Amino acid sequence: MIRFNLLFGGFGKRGIGALLGGLTLAVAFGGVTASAMVIEGARTALHRAEVRDRPDVIDVKARFNRALFETARSGSLPPTTLPVYVPLVTRDVLAEAVGGTGATIVARQSLLRNVVWESGFSNTYIFGIQPSLEERIGGFTVADGRFLRDDDPNVAVLDQASAKALGVGVGDTFPVRKADDTDLPLTVVGILSGLDLRYPPIASIPSPGLRPGEPFVSGGAFVTIQTSNEIFDREDLTDALVVARSPSDVPGLVQRIQHAFRLQPGVFVSETYTAFGRKVHDFRLTLTTFGAASVLALLMAGAMAASLLQDAYAERRRQYAVLLALGFSPRHVGAYAVGLGGAVALGGALLGSTITVLVGRQPFGMPALLSDLGTVVPRFDGAVGAVVMAVAVGVLAVGVAPVAIRLAREPVARTVQGEE
Repeated sequence: MIRFNLLFGGFGKRGIGALLGGLTLAVAFGGVTASAMVIEGARTALHRAEVRDRPDVIDVKARFNRALFETARSGSLPPTTLPVYVPLVTRDVLAEAVGGTGATIVARQSLLRNVVWESGFSNTYIFGIQPSLEERIGGFTVADGRFLRDDDPNVAVLDQASAKALGVGVGDTFPVRKADDTDLPLTVVGILSGLDLRYPPIASIPSPGLRPGEPFVSGGAFVTIQTSNEIFDREDLTDALVVARSPSDVPGLVQRIQHAFRLQPGVFVSETYTAFGRKVHDFRLTLTTFGAASVLALLMAGAMAASLLQDAYAERRRQYAVLLALGFSPRHVGAYAVGLGGAVALGGALLGSTITVLVGRQPFGMPALLSDLGTVVPRFDGAVGAVVMAVAVGVLAVGVAPVAIRLAREPVARTVQGEE
């Protein structure tokens, strides 16, 4: 009990003053925590939009060849495998165009397996991909088996709709007609229940897919780029993705790629960086304005909290001087001073932050005119906790510093006399 009385001044005026100071600091730290949570939630929403839109990805696509789809749909014809796009994207030219920029090329070959018989036909898209790179920019949910590996020979992964249409499952095989008019058996090693292929081909012909009715292909058979090279008997790409080192590199990369393929009018280059920048411009501006206002509020709350602590310490300078005169070591007196400040500042920070986290996590919309980023959910994470703790420690340091300096520089008798 005596240590409590020395620390807080008992349950009298000084103790009540310390309690009221702590409650006031709780309100201030609640505002600081709420502002930091909103900023962190907005940053999370912006990052989510970047992951969804991928402004750092450039699509390089060759001309669509509709004549290839004029295969008769009746009669008794052998199965054929046709390129979906005219293969005009040469790997070496594309590699030279993006060389030295740190960009990554994701090579693709899009093929169409068309089987016609007397009573009908069957279409299946075949994608030659680089599995490890595609997984970084797209989404593949495996329901059975496994996904492709970069060194897999003559195996395929199909979506559930395509597997059902072909009547195959994991471990089964189905033939694909190669360019040399021979069949290549592909073994199914995985079935997909979800597919998010970045920049898929246009669904201009009917084929099985996970999202029927969409304008883009949502299903097919996925093989490694080495297997598609064997099927297609060439290494030219039907399309490719270029992943820039950072989104800001995209405009320069687009110019370099367009210049490299300037003699190929059938090669088209598209990107989402420009549209994404327009979409999030107002959002970023609003976030910057709110961040500046939050910093100002943070400084004001910190100044108010430090002033409250200084007032609390001012009433205790004589008490600390008496303790020093009675033989208490400076270390013990300093511990009492820091203990008071820590209890008031850290207790107020913990109380205010806890209440804010419990009641302040409601989603809301940022007032950004041209952004479609969804609602913002305030978040409390390590960064917000670090900000709150840094403010609390700063308030404690600013509050205890004047008392410590005065006790260290002035004689004890003068301090006691000055407080009488």
